[in-house]
Amino acid sequence: MKKLGTSARAVWGVLRNRYVSFAFRFALGTTFIVSGAGKLPERAEFVRQCQQYDLLPDVLARLYGTGLPWVEIVVGSFLLLGLFSRFAAGIGMLTALSCIIANSILLYRGLNLECRCFGELAVIQTRDALLIDFALLIMAFQVLVHRGEFLSLDSIIFRRKSSEAASD
Repeated sequence: MKKLGTSARAVWGVLRNRYVSFAFRFALGTTFIVSGAGKLPERAEFVRQCQQYDLLPDVLARLYGTGLPWVEIVVGSFLLLGLFSRFAAGIGMLTALSCIIANSILLYRGLNLECRCFGELAVIQTRDALLIDFALLIMAFQVLVHRGEFLSLDSIIFRRKSSEAASD
């Protein structure tokens, strides 16, 4: 029983560590930017793939496939800059979760297809994409819990706002 408490404290320590949060924020931001940018040159192919998965109605699959690269680039940029970090991490979690659900359904159907997560930059199998998506989800959760303020624009902006409010 004592061991569980020690383990929980160790996990909580990692979740609250600013260096881990910065590393995760950097890794997430880079991954999302590369993923979104990799899809842009082959947007039509990615949209077609989203439609072929047959997980969403055609209109929603087209909207998802068209919008996802841009969402990834914006979220990744916010994470790298440390701007609206918690919001960006939350959107990153939703993005990773949507991919986890899609890839899980494909694997349940017995399909281990080529995934265009990174466009033509890196074509990977669904099973591998699922592992990456879980890692992204965990990293985004950590940034969300920690707030990711270390070496971020958030810390500068919100520190300035709070000091201005205190002086009023």
